[in-house]
Formats: sequence, C-alpha cells, structure tokens
Amino acid sequence: MRIGQTLHRYLYIIACSILILSMPFLASADSFEQLRKDSANIKTIQSRFVQKKFMKILAKPLISEGRFYYVAPDSFRWEYLKPLRSVVIAYKDDTRRYILSGGKMIEDKTGGMQAMKIVLGEVTGWMSGKFDQNPSFAATLKEGTNTQITLTPVGKSMSGMIEKIEITVSKKAAAVKSVKIIENANAFTQIDFTDVEINKVISSSVFQDVQ
Repeated sequence: MRIGQTLHRYLYIIACSILILSMPFLASADSFEQLRKDSANIKTIQSRFVQKKFMKILAKPLISEGRFYYVAPDSFRWEYLKPLRSVVIAYKDDTRRYILSGGKMIEDKTGGMQAMKIVLGEVTGWMSGKFDQNPSFAATLKEGTNTQITLTPVGKSMSGMIEKIEITVSKKAAAVKSVKIIENANAFTQIDFTDVEINKVISSSVFQDVQ
C-alpha cells in the first residue's frame, strides 16, 4: 500500500504542477468560465522549479530542483536535476520514466505507467481550464493580493493521500508563484516556479532525447 501511495503522490505532484503552469495569462481572471476561455491561449510552457517536501519527522525539508516543458495538447517533460536526476516524458501517447544509473539514463520499467496515463487524462481537462468540472476535485477561486485556487479532493479515492492543493498566482507579475500540495497536518510539498516562459518554441527533441 505504501508503494502505491508514493506513486500516486508523485503523479499528482506532476499533474498539479502542469495545471498551475498554465495560469500566467489567467492571473486577473475572476471566474472559472474566464479561466477556460483564456486557457486556449496556452500553446507551450517552460520553467524551472524548486520542490520542497516538508514532514514533521524531518529536521529539514527534502529539496529537489528541476525544469519543466509542455507543448499542447499533451506533450510534457518533467525533469529532476538535483539531488538525483530523473525524467518523465509524455509524447505522442507514449509515457516513459528514466532514472540516472551508472552514469546513463535508463528507462524505469518497474510499473505504474497505467496509473500515470490516468492522471494525465485528468491533466488534459485542467489544461483546458476545466478546474471546476473535474469530479475528483471541488474548486474555489479567491481574489486578493494574489489569485488563489484551492482544489479539494471529493470522495475517498484520495483519502490519506491529498488533503488539498493551493495554487497561488501573482497578479503583479502575472505569473505563477507556487503550488502547495497538502497531504495531511504533518506533511506537504511546496513547489516554487521561476523563469516561466509562455508560448516560446520548444523543439520536439526535448520530448525524445533524455541524455
């Protein structure tokens, strides 16, 4: 059960990060209907990120750094560069994960790809702005100094896995600031994004070359 929970947490971190990266054009939106309309403008996204995993039993958070690429409608590369390198690539209905082993990037065939494809199906809906139409989450939007969207799991399918997801978008910079994935009172993951670029040409080789 623990292995399954770890896999799903990993997959949802990827999914939710893709979701929020689609929002730099949407910082001033005041309704989910507007989000859906504006999401049609997103063709490509690339960014750097720092991911911090906080747990009550840890004296310091676990920190990872990486980069992310997305090309509509369903190609993406989520790559951890530090402290350990690994890559997840989705391209032309094919999803693969690679890990660094013996100085080479080796495909990880230990399983879990079917679960990943299911999650990516949900991501498709998020990328088209359908934040409030996913039956797996109840969504709320709040305007303030920053725009905040909160996604709360519905039902028991994610019980004990994710309590809620908080997405923060800077109005001033019109760019994503962070996503916070809260698992429970004692554990959460914070992802902060920098150098976000929207609709810049991304070569198809990014989704094929893992070296």
